[in-house]
Amino acid sequence: MKSPRWLFYWAALLLPLVACEREDPSISLDPGTLEIVAEGGSQTVGLNCNYAWTATASDPWIHVSPASGAKGQATLRISVDANDTGKSRKGSISVTCLELTRSMTISQSPQLLQMLVIRHQGASFQVPSLSGVGLSGMVNWGDGQEEFYNVSLNHSYSSAGDHTITIRANGAVSFDVGSVAGVSEIDFEKF
Repeated sequence: MKSPRWLFYWAALLLPLVACEREDPSISLDPGTLEIVAEGGSQTVGLNCNYAWTATASDPWIHVSPASGAKGQATLRISVDANDTGKSRKGSISVTCLELTRSMTISQSPQLLQMLVIRHQGASFQVPSLSGVGLSGMVNWGDGQEEFYNVSLNHSYSSAGDHTITIRANGAVSFDVGSVAGVSEIDFEKF
């Protein structure tokens, strides 16, 4: 018994469709982590997906553009607001391609919110006492050197003279310069 020709014709057309499997989704996100400065800013990130994709931010202080795209290579712009929370923070960007999701961690240190500028004359300087909860900060000695704030910091200069010391602090609520000698001016407008 002979088979009808149309049966072979349809089998030849349908066989490639049945044998064809869907490619697994893949996402390449480079780099995998970002560290953004306390003042905020933006960076670009490379993305490659083999299907259409969407990108979302975990927190309102993180912004991603574009939020979606077609398969292939793309560039994402990650923008982060200034961190005035007083604490380090972490968030993420998630990219989803079909059922696959990849995330990128975004870290940001806090802005140092208070600033004390002291003009000093002499060969050494003992920092004033700052007080507050969760106090942290940096001292710029005005001679190219910088150190983390510590109430017992003392700095010796290569020669006596006029120096401008800048203390940037986070969490400070008061300062005491009563024991600091040789001070000609204190600017605490941003404290």
